[in-house]
Amino acid sequence: MKKVCTGKTVFLLAIIFLVINSSAALSQVESSPVPPKDLKLVHGHWTPWDSPAPGPDSYIIIKGDTLWDLAGLWLGDPYLWPQIWDENRYILDSHWIYPGDPLVVPGKPTVVPPEGPDDGNDGEQGADAPVDQGFGRGEDSEQSAAPPRALRPVANFADVYCSGYIDPEYQANDVRVAGAELEKEGTAQGDVIYLNYGMNQGVKPGDEMAVRRTGKQVAHPVTGETLGTYVHRLGKLRIIAVQENTSIAAIVESCEDIMVDDELVPWEEIPIPMAAALPAFDRYGVEPSGGAQGTMVLIKDRLKFAGEGHIIYTDLGAGSGARPGDVLTVYRDNGDLPRLMLGQAVILTVEQNSSTATLTTTVRESSPGDNVEVRSGG
Repeated sequence: MKKVCTGKTVFLLAIIFLVINSSAALSQVESSPVPPKDLKLVHGHWTPWDSPAPGPDSYIIIKGDTLWDLAGLWLGDPYLWPQIWDENRYILDSHWIYPGDPLVVPGKPTVVPPEGPDDGNDGEQGADAPVDQGFGRGEDSEQSAAPPRALRPVANFADVYCSGYIDPEYQANDVRVAGAELEKEGTAQGDVIYLNYGMNQGVKPGDEMAVRRTGKQVAHPVTGETLGTYVHRLGKLRIIAVQENTSIAAIVESCEDIMVDDELVPWEEIPIPMAAALPAFDRYGVEPSGGAQGTMVLIKDRLKFAGEGHIIYTDLGAGSGARPGDVLTVYRDNGDLPRLMLGQAVILTVEQNSSTATLTTTVRESSPGDNVEVRSGG
């Protein structure tokens, strides 16, 4: 009688396999809490590893990724992260993976249910019935399609909810932070604050509000045209008690200190764009893609230069056909010479005449006035 491995048996064997292989890996590679210092430019991005060129099915690492998180996403269990590392042994220290490096995605393990494999014949499979050994299909059977790759966020929570946007028709809101429970200059997550609106203005316990702060007007760096007012997202609060014309709220999330007179508007969820993988950046792909073209008009915190991970703002908006999730090529005009490729970004949110994006890959610093172009099909 043939023995059939149950799901529990397979799980235990998998754990033993992982322990043995993880121990072997750790004996060969000494993990360090300090990141490698000798970075080098490989395939258009900076990394300490000799990473291979990405293949057509490679996943491109983005800022914030860990093997632990990716294993939870791809394999359904973060403890299976050594399986990803085992497929990508150019990474010499699993503690440190770098945006732009490609990953081979391992197949998801198959677990046989406790009642045994489903033979499709209610347990009455004959002794002479063909058994699929996993090496291929018969000529008369249909080739099964590869399962779709899992989608994952192209940015993290802070990239979206702690950035901002350019509002072409900004209208001030009368709902404001009026004070705080504790006497200190600024408040943050976990603190209790007071608002200048209450039940007479329609506020009720459980309401959630977004905190925002307005900045200066944004002028186009090339044309000088005023694009609108910069609005900075600061956090989220929840109303916990209401009086006639005031209310008390707890700060649920904060990006920085929330101050008296900061504005409040009803909370709205912002969908974070999802993608199976970002396309590889080609620093020598200088030919136009045919997508909409525009300009980087501002960098978050009004920095002069931007690099990987920075939030930028462009003049490509809904009126230009831009959409969240579009991939942007960032480049600089170079006179009669080919355009100078600077990096790649992904659009996070879109207004009528502007968009907010995060730089996912850079080979050179960029600055307001540089060009952006939607990758065709991005």
